[in-house]
Amino acid sequence: MNQKQSKRETTYLRFFGLAELADHGARGILAFWVILGMAFFLFGDQNLIAPNMKNIGASLGITDPNEVDWKLGGIIPVLFFILGGAVSLSMGYLSQTFSRKNLLLATVLLGEIPCFLTAYVETYDQFLVLRTLCGFGLGGIFPLLFSLIGDYFSSKSRAIATGYVSLAMGLGVGVGQLLGGILGGADPINGWRASFIYMSAPSFVFAAIYLFFCKEPKRGGAEGVSSDELSRKISLKDFKLLFESKTNLGAFLQGLPGCIPWGVFFVYLADYYEHTYHLSKEISAGMITFAAVGIFIGTFFGGVLGQILYNIKKTYQPLLCIGTTFFGVFPAIMLLYSFDIVPYMGLFIALNIFTGIMISITGPNVRAVLLNVNEPKSRSAIFSIYNLTDDLGKGLGPVMSAVILGLTPDRGLALSISILFWIPCALAWLLILFNYEKDENRMLQLMKQNVSNA
Repeated sequence: MNQKQSKRETTYLRFFGLAELADHGARGILAFWVILGMAFFLFGDQNLIAPNMKNIGASLGITDPNEVDWKLGGIIPVLFFILGGAVSLSMGYLSQTFSRKNLLLATVLLGEIPCFLTAYVETYDQFLVLRTLCGFGLGGIFPLLFSLIGDYFSSKSRAIATGYVSLAMGLGVGVGQLLGGILGGADPINGWRASFIYMSAPSFVFAAIYLFFCKEPKRGGAEGVSSDELSRKISLKDFKLLFESKTNLGAFLQGLPGCIPWGVFFVYLADYYEHTYHLSKEISAGMITFAAVGIFIGTFFGGVLGQILYNIKKTYQPLLCIGTTFFGVFPAIMLLYSFDIVPYMGLFIALNIFTGIMISITGPNVRAVLLNVNEPKSRSAIFSIYNLTDDLGKGLGPVMSAVILGLTPDRGLALSISILFWIPCALAWLLILFNYEKDENRMLQLMKQNVSNA
C-alpha cells in the first residue's frame, strides 16, 4: 500500500471515528466490517418470532392465546438463552486454547444453520429444538466479538467501536423484526418461514469472506503489550479476580434487571400494538421499527457521547448511563397508554423513537467499561460472564411478562411492571460510578506487573 493510499484510508477511518483500525492493515479493516455483518444477521433472527407469534402458533397447531404466549414467548426464550449462556461461559476458556477467528466462524455456523432449517419445521417440538440450538450463535459470538474489539481499539475510542458493534446488533434485531412483520402480514401461512431463510443465508457468505481474507488482531495489541503472559490460560484465580472488581460486579448486577424490559419490547410490544391498539400487523411492526430507529441512534451516538465524556472525565460516562436508564422508564410506559390520547400519529411515532434513544445509550457504554477495566487475556472470560447475566435477564424477561399476563387481563399493567426493572438497573450503575476509575488504574498496574514478571 503506497503512502497516498494509506493516508486516504486513514482519513476515511478517522471520519468514522475508527482511525486506530489503520494500524491493523487492510485485512484487519476488512475483518472489522465483516464481523459487523455477521453480528447483524446473527442478531437479526433473534426476534423473528415476535411479529408472527399468532401466525407461527396457527401453523404449528397452537391457537389458544395464553398457550401461544407461553410456548412461543416464554419457553423458547428461556431455553434459547440457557444454551446461549452455557456456550458463552465456555468461550472464556476456549478462546485461550483455540483461535478466536475459528471459534467465531464455528459459532456463526452453529447458530445460522438451525435458523435456516427453522423455515421447514412441521411441529412445535421441531421448532422448539431448532430455536434452542440457535442459542449457540448468539451465546458464542458475544464474548468473542468484544474480545476482538478490545484488541482493535484502545480506551480512547472503544466506546465508539462498541457503538458500531451494538448498532449492528440492534439493526439486525430491528430489520429482522420488520422483515418478519412484512412477510407475515403478506403471507400469514408461509411468510414467517421465509423470514428465517432471508435472515440466515447471508451469514454463510460473510463467514466465507472472514475465513479466507481476514485475520484476528494480536491479543493485547491495543495496550502495546507483547508478552507470553497474555498467552497463559485463564485460571480459576483469574476468574476470582474478575469478581473482585466492583465495576465488573456493577455491570453484572445492572444486566440482570436491565434486560427484563427488553423482553417486553422485542417479544410482546408488537403484539400489544396489534391487539390492544387494533393496529394492523404491518403498522405494529412499523411502530417497533421506529423504536428501533431510536435504538440505532441511541446506540451509536450514545457510544460517541460516552466516549467524549470519558475523555473529559471518566466518571461522566457512568453518570450518562444512570440518567438515561432511569428517565427512559417514563417514555417506555407512556407507549403502553398514550396511543388513544395522542392526537397525531406523528407524535406516537416520535415517542417510539425517543424511547428507543433513551433506553439504548447504556448498551455500548457498559461494554466499553468492561473492556477498559479488564486485562486483554481476561476479556473473553468477562464478556462470557456478562453475557450469561445478560442472557439470564433476557430469558427471565419474557417469562416474567408471560406469568404476569396470565395473572391479570390488563396487558398494559403487566408490561409496565416489567419496564420498572430499569430502575434497579440504574441504581446498580452507582457501583460502577464510584469504582470505575480506580478499577481501570488497578488493571493497568496489574497488567504491567504481569508483563514484567513474565
